[in-house]
Amino acid sequence: MVADNDITVDVRPYRTFVGAATGQPPPAGSRLERAMLVLIGGAVISGVLMLFAPRPLVALVAGLAGGVAVFGGLAGPDPRVRHEMREPLIAIYAAQASVGAVPECVTAIAADEIDRLGAEGFGTVVGAARPGGTVGVFIDEYLVWARTPPRGSRKGDPTFGEL
Repeated sequence: MVADNDITVDVRPYRTFVGAATGQPPPAGSRLERAMLVLIGGAVISGVLMLFAPRPLVALVAGLAGGVAVFGGLAGPDPRVRHEMREPLIAIYAAQASVGAVPECVTAIAADEIDRLGAEGFGTVVGAARPGGTVGVFIDEYLVWARTPPRGSRKGDPTFGEL
C-alpha cells in the first residue's frame, strides 16, 4: 500500500489529441557549423597563447582543436534531423479551467484509449497533474495510465474549449 499525504483527487476536464509526448531538443547546428565553431575557437585560443606560452604548448592546443573539429564535423548523426513523434496524448486541465486555458500536463496514452475516451470530457484525476508528476485518470470505471512522464504545455497543444 502506498501512503502519501500529497495525493489529490479532483474531477478535471481532459482532451485527447495526437502529438509529441516529449519535447523536441533545441535546434543545433549542422556538422559544418560545429567544426567551424571549434576551429575558430581553437584559432583564437592558440593566438592568445602565442603571446604568453611556449610554442610547443601552442602547437599542442592547435592540434587538439583541429582533432576535435574533425571529430565534431564527422561523428554522430546530423542534429538537424527531426523525429516527429505522432502518438495519442491526453491533456489535463485545471479543475476550474476557463476557455482558452492551457493544459496543466500532457502525457501519452495507449492508442486504443484515444478511441475509448473520445475527444474531450471530464475524469477523476488521481495524483499530481503537473510536469514530472505521477498521474492517473479515471474515466467512468476505467483507469487511464500515463505512458510517459507528464510534460508541461507546449505551443500547439489544444487549449480548453478549443474546437
